Amino acid sequence: MMPNFSFGNAMTTFAGQNIGARKFERVTQGTKDGTKIAVATSAVITVLLLFFGRYIMNVFTDTSELVDLSMRMMRILAVGYVAMAITQCLSGVMRGAGDTITPMWISIFTTVVLRIPIAYGIAYFTRSELYPTGRPESVFISLLISWTLGAVVTTIFYRIGAWKKKALITHSEEELKVATN
Repeated sequence: MMPNFSFGNAMTTFAGQNIGARKFERVTQGTKDGTKIAVATSAVITVLLLFFGRYIMNVFTDTSELVDLSMRMMRILAVGYVAMAITQCLSGVMRGAGDTITPMWISIFTTVVLRIPIAYGIAYFTRSELYPTGRPESVFISLLISWTLGAVVTTIFYRIGAWKKKALITHSEEELKVATN
């Protein structure tokens, strides 16, 4: 997740600087390129974790049950890590343009409104004698669903482009202030 967050922060800075310099075409191309790089990086790291994750987990614990659970988690969340790369990059661009509210609401929606009820629902329906409170995978599946839907919703809002209007309005207001002083 850390590379995804780093790409998101980089896209925030990149978009803000280029919007400030009125180089809007660079924002569009940079968003495409930055997202491609983030997705590729996330995919490579995810593949490495899937192949070598058991060895990495053994560095931290000798408990085979915990290593097995960790590997199940990584297998379930694999696609989600790539989806999170998309979410972080596109949210970063929106934030860099001055639209911090849209990514915030998307995050609240996917984290609270979706993820928590999905986790409880899956846990409820997977209860058994062995797992009286539900299978531990319930949390992982809810994460995958919320991350994937977050990427879809973020992509939709990015393409709608209200963030572009926010950047233009903010930039125009700043120009007016400078011009009147």
